[in-house]
Amino acid sequence: MKHLMKPALAALLAAPAAAALMLAGPAGQAQAQSLGPEGRVYAVETREGRYTAQFRRGGVYQDSRPRTGSWQYDGRTVCVLFNAASRSQPEYEICKPFRALSVGENYETTAWTQDASPARITRVE
Repeated sequence: MKHLMKPALAALLAAPAAAALMLAGPAGQAQAQSLGPEGRVYAVETREGRYTAQFRRGGVYQDSRPRTGSWQYDGRTVCVLFNAASRSQPEYEICKPFRALSVGENYETTAWTQDASPARITRVE
């Protein structure tokens, strides 16, 4: 009985790891998910206008509005802390699930704006 338990236990323990590999998708997609937005550039279209957002290495955020700040990625969620641009544009933070996109892909969301208004996000680089 003990000899049957070891192989059965090993198979049971290996199943979640195998399932995780299958869910990760192609190797490039798994790589993109692990890096999050680092090194990527997005075109953002909102009702207030268009701008380009850059997620630089080392957690530096910069966009063409111009707004600066810092970003963090925990493996699933990206949080961006925007520095105060003026008294009328104080510091604020947005946290949103990271969505891996290939260059040229886009989607619509309300997670990229401070007031939860719609935005179209397109990966540029």
